[in-house]
Amino acid sequence: MMKSILIFYLSLFFTCMIYSQQQQMYTQFMYNKMGLNAAYAGNETYLSANLLYRDQWNGFPGAPKAQVLTLNMPRLGKRVGLGLNFERQTLGITEKVTYELMYAYKFFLGDGTLSMGMNVSGRNYIQDYTDSRLFAIQDINQDPSIPRTVQSRNLINAGFGIYYNTNKFFLGASLPRMIKSDLDFDNNNLFSTEVRHLFLMTGGTFIVNNDFRLTPQLMFRAAEKSPWGLDLNISGTWKDKYSTGLTYRTGGTRGDLGESIDLIFGIQISERLMLGFAYDITLSRIRTIDNGSLEMILSYNFIPNKIKTIIVNPRYF
Repeated sequence: MMKSILIFYLSLFFTCMIYSQQQQMYTQFMYNKMGLNAAYAGNETYLSANLLYRDQWNGFPGAPKAQVLTLNMPRLGKRVGLGLNFERQTLGITEKVTYELMYAYKFFLGDGTLSMGMNVSGRNYIQDYTDSRLFAIQDINQDPSIPRTVQSRNLINAGFGIYYNTNKFFLGASLPRMIKSDLDFDNNNLFSTEVRHLFLMTGGTFIVNNDFRLTPQLMFRAAEKSPWGLDLNISGTWKDKYSTGLTYRTGGTRGDLGESIDLIFGIQISERLMLGFAYDITLSRIRTIDNGSLEMILSYNFIPNKIKTIIVNPRYF
């Protein structure tokens, strides 16, 4: 039965066609798993909270920015996980705010745990045509195609995910938004829709000695009718406290070496508090007008004092 369910889920993932990349990408995906995969909800027996900020293509006018808050609730019993995700993204005159509820159910397979999850989300799109950054060759107020108003649209969506982990390995796949909702503010359904995105992530830890471990990880992203993307990461952790990593991100245009090379630094300040920082060095042609991308994450685990905790892996597989 379990094998049949797993095959069914994976078949759904891989039969989806590939469109445009609408979901925000994050360099520190290893710290933001629940924001990408509902099946990660309830991965621990205590409450954990993440705050993430991303400034993409710093210095480029109207470039993407994102702020994220995730709350991963304590596991209910041994099998049920719940989570909340709040995300705000801006791009030019467009702002979108997403709020999601995650549910996951867990099966214990040998030394690991298989989780299957679903999420229900609401999203508010805003386009501000009164923004002072808009300009035209002629008087913008005389262009009938540009409404001098603030437009808003609310959408409901749903998604699902699957996640398997042991103490030293993880593998996950997710489709966070399965409904192809109409994004046109005039409701003509001709030009723009939300499209399905597929995320695959995996990684493992190799213990080099008592003080140092090496962790290769990757994230695969695909959207319908859009080029796929891949993040290849290798990170090292020293004394379960300090970590540093290097990521190569594919992308860019023809002739580019890729989208970026990303530097990641993390510190486990205490068994409850972790701080992560990433800087993306742009490789694509946009590097001539941007200053790279910055990303910070702050994670706090509300571990009860009665639980004696040993930090086995600061990536929380």
